[in-house]
Amino acid sequence: MSGRRAAEQALRESEELFRQLFTQNEDAIVLLTPESFDVIDANPAAEELLGFQREELVRLGPWSFIAPDDYRSFIQAVPRLSDRPFHLDRLNALRMDGTRIFVSIWGKTVRLREKEVIYCSIRDITERVRMEEEMKSNQSRLIHANKMASLGVLVSGIAHEINNPNSYVSVNATLLRDVWRDATPVLDEYAEEQGDFSLGGLPFSEMRETVPKLFTGLVEGSRRISAIVSNLKEFAREDTGGLSRTVDVNRVLHDAVTILDHHIHKLSDRFAASYADSLPPVRGNQQQIEQVIINLLMNALQSLPERSRGIEVATRHDAERQQVVITVRDEGKGMSRRVMERITEPFFSTRLDQGGTGLGLSISASIVKEHRGTLEFESLPRQGTTAIVRLPVHKAD
Repeated sequence: MSGRRAAEQALRESEELFRQLFTQNEDAIVLLTPESFDVIDANPAAEELLGFQREELVRLGPWSFIAPDDYRSFIQAVPRLSDRPFHLDRLNALRMDGTRIFVSIWGKTVRLREKEVIYCSIRDITERVRMEEEMKSNQSRLIHANKMASLGVLVSGIAHEINNPNSYVSVNATLLRDVWRDATPVLDEYAEEQGDFSLGGLPFSEMRETVPKLFTGLVEGSRRISAIVSNLKEFAREDTGGLSRTVDVNRVLHDAVTILDHHIHKLSDRFAASYADSLPPVRGNQQQIEQVIINLLMNALQSLPERSRGIEVATRHDAERQQVVITVRDEGKGMSRRVMERITEPFFSTRLDQGGTGLGLSISASIVKEHRGTLEFESLPRQGTTAIVRLPVHKAD
């Protein structure tokens, strides 16, 4: 009998030790039945993590905190008729207040009081998952930034390859236009004597009006290509100018619009640019200010839900504050107050799934601040956004 009492005493001590470990453990622990996954018990850490009282967990079962999408994953992970340990990482869980968290569950079938139970140790890994996702996102953005840096190097070479054949087009188109101008009187005289005749498959009378327009189009198109290539080379050139130069904001805006001409015509049927007369210069870096305007214009264009929505960009002189003001107003989707509060944060973007980096407005805000200016936004959801850049007027020494 003494041996039996000793065994019972040892069992009670063992159970008491288990209860203390169970109760005082910092990890959430839930005990389940192997057959139906009913909750047998839950420790205080589980109550704190999940927001449910022990009695509620016993009554509601594990489905009260395991997200529906992960029911199947949990059921399949628990081995039947085996004491083999199992592990579930990044399981979606729901707290009583509806907050979604990520948890890691380590489990094993153990024997307590001659009964088998599933011992589940649950740890909140939400912060770890957030940091991992942020690291992946940052890595993707760094890769993208590196690609953009490489693109800048390529632009100069591409610009050179475009400029060479474009020079032939420009020179030859100008020469052919002059040839046509000199040949026109001879062709007029021939037409007067012989009557209208075919030239290039069309009547000369029609070609006489059409050909000069064609040559003018070629010359102007070639000039436009040269301007775009020149602006791209300037935009991609390494910035070594500092902030000490005098900058004509109207010219910078015009160059930015030229660079984005294709995007503008692709995304909007209504684009208007207004340049203030006698706009005073600002002191700073032309390339950086151009980058700010391009970023703001691209954001405005990408916010438009359809081509019929418009964009207005304008410059003006605020004489009272001695500032040059650049305004970019769009009829796009607009922003909520919550988005506006974070719009200039590094790596924050509402277009991450569409390739956005979340760097454009952050960089723009930094550039404007370095120029002792301000960048402000006014916006309402579904009513559009207005970006306002203010730069101090350059005062001559």
